[in-house]
Amino acid sequence: MTAWNEFLTVTEELNEVIHQPVTEKNRTDIINRITNLLANREELLEVLPQPEHDEQRAVIQKVKEMDLQINQKLGLIMVDLKKDIRNVKKQPSTKQRYVNPYKSVSTYDGMYVDHKK
Repeated sequence: MTAWNEFLTVTEELNEVIHQPVTEKNRTDIINRITNLLANREELLEVLPQPEHDEQRAVIQKVKEMDLQINQKLGLIMVDLKKDIRNVKKQPSTKQRYVNPYKSVSTYDGMYVDHKK
């Protein structure tokens, strides 16, 4: 198997993994698989030779087309992760407000405080 064909198979596998539905249960597994596949692709990129044949150029064209889809889907996954992280950060403060709704009310409300000495 040539390096270009191996790169194509890793890219196709990455494309399949990315297009799987992401749920809370399988999110970490999918992210780990994506990370591993991207690391494999990076290693292969460093050793890929210049294309010499039309067959290799066709493989490059397929990879470019899949790469556009992969980048778009990775962007969507990233947006979902950011939204989930924001919700997790927001949840404790919302929970605290529900438990003690009058905590943020000033204790000086309606009182006269003389600051002169």
